[in-house]
Amino acid sequence: MLFDINKNILKEFEEGLNTLNPEKSKIPARIIGYGEISTVFIIEHPSFHSLVFKRIPVFSSREEAEYYDGILQEYLQILKDDVGIDVAQSQGVIVETSDGRIVYYIAQELIPKSNIANSFITSVDDKDRTNVFKHAVIEILKVKTFNDRSSKIKVGIDGQISNWAVKNSSGNIHSGNIQLTYIDVSTPLYRKDGKEMLPAELFLKSTPPIIRGILKLAFLKEVLDRYYDFKSILIDLVANLFKEGLIEFVPKAVDIVNDFLDDKISFEQVKSYYKRDAFIWSLFQSMRRTHRFFRTKIMRKRYEFILPGKIKR
Repeated sequence: MLFDINKNILKEFEEGLNTLNPEKSKIPARIIGYGEISTVFIIEHPSFHSLVFKRIPVFSSREEAEYYDGILQEYLQILKDDVGIDVAQSQGVIVETSDGRIVYYIAQELIPKSNIANSFITSVDDKDRTNVFKHAVIEILKVKTFNDRSSKIKVGIDGQISNWAVKNSSGNIHSGNIQLTYIDVSTPLYRKDGKEMLPAELFLKSTPPIIRGILKLAFLKEVLDRYYDFKSILIDLVANLFKEGLIEFVPKAVDIVNDFLDDKISFEQVKSYYKRDAFIWSLFQSMRRTHRFFRTKIMRKRYEFILPGKIKR
């Protein structure tokens, strides 16, 4: 079932969007979450009641946006039908503004913050926290199982805990019969015959052009490759608990993932990984803020991206 999205109002929103202060836009936007790359927000208009949006302003032409839409839909289909992961209903809309800008929006049903897994596991007891975390690992295991048997297509996934939603209420998970939905679908990571279907340069569109080549050579392949490796995905899942303020749960999380690994991981390994990961993303965000300053303060031009403030790590 598709959402009933008024494309004219969405275009009006985009043309009146204040990317520096979204809440001061012609049609206000309320930010409800930040990822490392994208921003999740609610558009304060009756037409978009109960929906959340991600905005992706990285396309140079409608053809680029249509290609992205195609691979996104195929990725979602693979996750649902072939991998067996429950994926949040997601609808893409291409918006072409009056001045020729091409922006892609992903709409999803609004999920209460309390049901986003990183919030959920901070509000329940240790038993339920353990059950939810273990089920996230089981969902990620489905990706490994698919990749092991598939020769043509390999699927990547960013499995960190904030990318899942708990479909059950806290009172219904004690039995361990937990249902998780994957919600962060804006990075369709999959390869056909070894070829990355998502143009990797899209990750770097929000950084200053002068350093994109350096970032691509230094970090991009490393960042992409780890989303295809089961052990690396699990290390990343555990490491992000540091960012979520769940340091005391990390040793337990290490034990959980080691039940699924032949090559075991350690607390120190996870901690070291997190420090390097935090450095990479802090550098990335710093470059984005530099680019924004140059565009808005020096060149007096529009900056297309909504950036988070300082991310607590």
